[in-house]
Amino acid sequence: MKTNPEYIRIYNSRKQLWLEEVLRRYEAGERDFSLIQVYLSDQQSKERYLSGVNLSGANFRESDLLHLVLYGQGINFSGSDLSDLDLARAHFENADLTGANLSGACLWRANFGRADLTGANLTQTDLQETKFYDANLSRANLSGAKMIETSFDDANLTDSDFRNAKFKDRVRFYRADLTRTNFFGTELDLDEIRANKSEMAIFTDAHFKDTIMPDGTIWNSVIPGVE
Repeated sequence: MKTNPEYIRIYNSRKQLWLEEVLRRYEAGERDFSLIQVYLSDQQSKERYLSGVNLSGANFRESDLLHLVLYGQGINFSGSDLSDLDLARAHFENADLTGANLSGACLWRANFGRADLTGANLTQTDLQETKFYDANLSRANLSGAKMIETSFDDANLTDSDFRNAKFKDRVRFYRADLTRTNFFGTELDLDEIRANKSEMAIFTDAHFKDTIMPDGTIWNSVIPGVE
């Protein structure tokens, strides 16, 4: 099997840094942390979370953050560039990702429970088995995202954008706030949704208000035809 030469170039170009060094440079005003590989000290690894760590506005393009985000509960990545990164299985519970750029990232099985993703860019992301329970995704852009068994239970999706998102199987919106959420251009079957028989997306007890459906129609309050 051939290895992508571009991947080899990026891998060989990454500079290994302890998180302490990244934080020291950040405090000194540095924001460009592209092409690095972040490691945690043993002490930090034992803590198993990074609550309170602030890396807002930092650029991590083409970096390796897997050692970091495995313990990323409560971390502040607001406004950061995390685009195209491999963040599979990342732990972002209670994290601040407002306005963050996650476009093209692999977020397979990542956990964003109770995270704040207000205005975040999640376009073209891999959201297979990703959890967003009780998360704030208001004004988030999820257009073109790929979703299989993704959970948005109790999430705030006010003004979020799902246009042309790829719903494959059992994407859950239990009790989600879908005020002005835009599903235009998706392949969801409206008749199946009305009958609560959709295999692609489940909207049990979801709140519809001025919600834009795949065909451009506007739904309010409850799913039409469901008692």
